[in-house]
Amino acid sequence: MIKIRQLTEGDMEQAIELRILCWTEELAGKAENTLSVSKELDLWLEWMNTAKENKDIRLLIGAFENNKMLGVAFSSFAETFDIPEKGIELNGLWVYPDQRGKGISLMMMIYTLDFYLEKDMEKIVVYNHHYSSSNEFYRKFGAEVAKQEYQMESRLLVDVFLADMLSMKRNMEKSLKKYV
Repeated sequence: MIKIRQLTEGDMEQAIELRILCWTEELAGKAENTLSVSKELDLWLEWMNTAKENKDIRLLIGAFENNKMLGVAFSSFAETFDIPEKGIELNGLWVYPDQRGKGISLMMMIYTLDFYLEKDMEKIVVYNHHYSSSNEFYRKFGAEVAKQEYQMESRLLVDVFLADMLSMKRNMEKSLKKYV
């Protein structure tokens, strides 16, 4: 049975390795993957542990089956230039390639949305590479591209999705029924 839980510092190295594994796929050949585990691990551990001083609530979760990590998701309050108030940002959602198609992303997204809905959040922003196959996932559940911007020295086009969290959650719950 798949269990969603908050990540510990001890989970973070594997979570970062998964992020880097998926990053190459997300880049879709448009830019080189130059991420290093040690640098990314330092960055994300600091991010994980500085929420309070940044007046943020950060959620780092993983999907596990028999203590095996299947996927991870990171989220936080959104920047006010993305959503002026009551918004969150999905900072990352990664699932091992051999674990895809099992509803794991849906489970982690519903967990995340529930967590922040309880804190009166209403909107979600997702930055995703324009050429990423996962863009269809966000569109399917009600997210719309609000704008596009270039990142990585103008080499990578990024779609900025916005969605109503409650509508997205309801759409995801309907879809999850076929997996559970």
